[in-house]
Amino acid sequence: MKKLKMPNIFDILFALIGVSLCGIGVGFVNCASLGFDSIGIFYDGIRNILGFSSDLLGVASFIVSGVLCVFLFFAARKYVSFGTFIYILAYGSFITVGSLIYNALIIESTMVVRIVFTVMGFLLLYFGIGIYVAIDIGVDAFTGVVLFLTDKTHFEMKYVKIVFDILLLVIGALLGGTLGVSTFVTMVLAGPVIQFFSKRFQKVYFRFKLRNIKAEKERSNTEEG
Repeated sequence: MKKLKMPNIFDILFALIGVSLCGIGVGFVNCASLGFDSIGIFYDGIRNILGFSSDLLGVASFIVSGVLCVFLFFAARKYVSFGTFIYILAYGSFITVGSLIYNALIIESTMVVRIVFTVMGFLLLYFGIGIYVAIDIGVDAFTGVVLFLTDKTHFEMKYVKIVFDILLLVIGALLGGTLGVSTFVTMVLAGPVIQFFSKRFQKVYFRFKLRNIKAEKERSNTEEG
């Protein structure tokens, strides 16, 4: 049986920062109501059939991710890590935080305001994902399912991911998830934007990590001396 490896404190800290940005970004997108990405639409569809208000999108995401995590735990445990649990536990809560921030700041939700917060929301989401990818602390439940399907079908992951995202989008839309113009824009831009953020943050994070390793060695040498 695979044991879960405990990440270091810095990885946990940056994982929480990444998840918080993701959640707040989705909260902005939710309030702007111009359309989600494929995963967001699926969450929104589940929220709709459960009879939850839009303010409870975070609760719906927690339920869906929890169910997928249980599935992965029994079907493909190697894709379940501490990073998976951090994502599940924090993501939904920060969606609620993002919605509260939006409602506190916005008096009149004009089209210009909605467009601005949609762009801000997706940038925060993709920057958060970029951080998560860069520190390599584990995968979220949806990515775990994609990796599991890749193992089972033996197709390239990029093709499995495309088909999986299309299925999420279609199912979510049929369940009543919010489909809009930003949905189709993010289908084109999501991958390149996440890659851009991930590469740049990875350089910064590795420099930060190396400085801490060096400082720890110097401290250890001083104590030994």
